[in-house]
Amino acid sequence: MTSDEPRSSCVVVGATGAIGAGICRALAPNWNVLGVGRSELPEDLSAAGVAGLRADITAPDVGEVIESRLHDQGWDCDGLVIASGIHQVALLAELKIESMEQMLAVNFLGPLAITKALVPAMLSQRRGSIVWISSLRGERGDPGQVAYAASKGAMNASLYSLAREVGRRNVRINVVAPGMVVSPMAEMIAQTRQALVDRSPLGRMADLEELAAAVAWLVGPHSSYVTGTILNVDCGESAAVHQEPVSA
Repeated sequence: MTSDEPRSSCVVVGATGAIGAGICRALAPNWNVLGVGRSELPEDLSAAGVAGLRADITAPDVGEVIESRLHDQGWDCDGLVIASGIHQVALLAELKIESMEQMLAVNFLGPLAITKALVPAMLSQRRGSIVWISSLRGERGDPGQVAYAASKGAMNASLYSLAREVGRRNVRINVVAPGMVVSPMAEMIAQTRQALVDRSPLGRMADLEELAAAVAWLVGPHSSYVTGTILNVDCGESAAVHQEPVSA
């Protein structure tokens, strides 16, 4: 992008989480970024020019709230990244229905509602790129991950239909499915983390910067030919399909 070209604008939902904040940092040098989260943005993001919006992504009007803020900023919606998510590890017999409903609301229904609200403008302007952050668990699963895997797997299943709906108007949608990433969420499953790392061919977790770089590529112009794709950023864990599952 030259200095004379207008900057594209991207909404990052879940911007106050570790992954979302990392994506904002990766995009900020080249994009106008609106970071949406349930709390205030980290100071370094604000200093980098990321605009903040506090919002509950499960609220019925969250899409309209985001649209209003974009209008106030004078920005189009050229990109949308959904990086919000909650995670609870529990065997199904021990998992509360309320927890299942919350994971589904935050991990899938809220993101889908936001996408529904913002995609008409992309279709009208005939450009846009959407990236949902799913999880390798949505494809592979593991004991103790039934509800979480279902909420992320719903993203994966919806991807193909939506890509076919919007592609002819130059709107793309892709999914990034991380494996183990160095983040606070990884600390929540410390009892199984090392076993998950050990079964990946690279024998390590991905760094936040590596994940953010993959997202920045998919949402940006250099991947203009890519849509309807699930990109596994997992240190090769998805290649280890014949290994035993990790117990909860």
